[in-house]
Amino acid sequence: MDKIERLINLTAYLLDRGHPVTLEQLSTTVYADHEGGGEALRRMFGRDKDELRDMGIELEAVTAAGGEEVGYTISREKYYLPQIDLTPQERIALGMVSRLFLGSGTPFSGPAHSAMLKLAFDARAGHPELEVPSMRWVDVPRERGTLDTILDALVRRKVLSFSYRSLDAGEPLKREVEPYGLLNRRGSWYLVGRCRVREEVRCFKLDRITSKVGRNKKSPRSADFEVPTDFDLQKEARWEWLLPCEEEVKARVSFAPRLAFAFESGRANVVTSKRLKDGTLKVTYRVGDPEEFVDWVLEFGADARIISPPELVAMARERLQGVLRSLGGEDG
Repeated sequence: MDKIERLINLTAYLLDRGHPVTLEQLSTTVYADHEGGGEALRRMFGRDKDELRDMGIELEAVTAAGGEEVGYTISREKYYLPQIDLTPQERIALGMVSRLFLGSGTPFSGPAHSAMLKLAFDARAGHPELEVPSMRWVDVPRERGTLDTILDALVRRKVLSFSYRSLDAGEPLKREVEPYGLLNRRGSWYLVGRCRVREEVRCFKLDRITSKVGRNKKSPRSADFEVPTDFDLQKEARWEWLLPCEEEVKARVSFAPRLAFAFESGRANVVTSKRLKDGTLKVTYRVGDPEEFVDWVLEFGADARIISPPELVAMARERLQGVLRSLGGEDG
């Protein structure tokens, strides 16, 4: 058993007991694998106590009336954070602020998500005063007319035409699309339909449409196409993107050894991975949603860095510069 595991076990054991535990009892539980005994065990236990105190975990020695040491304990009142008492106004404010972090792609999106989950868990555990109102913001494209045109084409089953710039494309390309569905994912709108240029079903992020969206006006009373009977927008809207996407690019990321084990924790597909001699891990991903991918990489902080393509490197830099500006700092 290594030191970290031993310290975790010691903390959990003392918290679980809730009453003083003697060193003899610890020797048959937490320190059962320790080969030495007597003075060697006391020295190890003394070092462990100092380690815990350095981490802010106060391990208290309980003594009898005559000064004889009885055992050791960790006060739950001092270990656990006090209960949070939020007013209705504070709960709404918390929900609004968390949305800025959860949806803006900052490095704080991971901690903000964890904090909201913690509050939701406490509310379900019998503390309704911690419950945060459920709020959802859905942004619309810059021009409302774009969304109106697409919705009208969806209803009438008319072909759409527009110029679209993929993230890794130098120039926008003309597209003709049979619209099958429209979905909002993490605040961004996506059009799903059959691209007549690619001759397959694809998804298009509306933010990357660079021209006015046109709808076929010929034969306005008749449909231009039929949506396949097996098409299911709910299925296509899952976190794992199964259909080809016009945003799909290959990205390379370098992970520091400390957090390299988590390289598969995101939603992008791993293409290749290579471990270097110093423990650094180089990973190539197939990315369907660049913005979401950049947000995920930034959650690793300094332990992950996007190497390519340049477009994603620039996107990550813009995210970080935006955070610096919001905090009153200067761009690096």
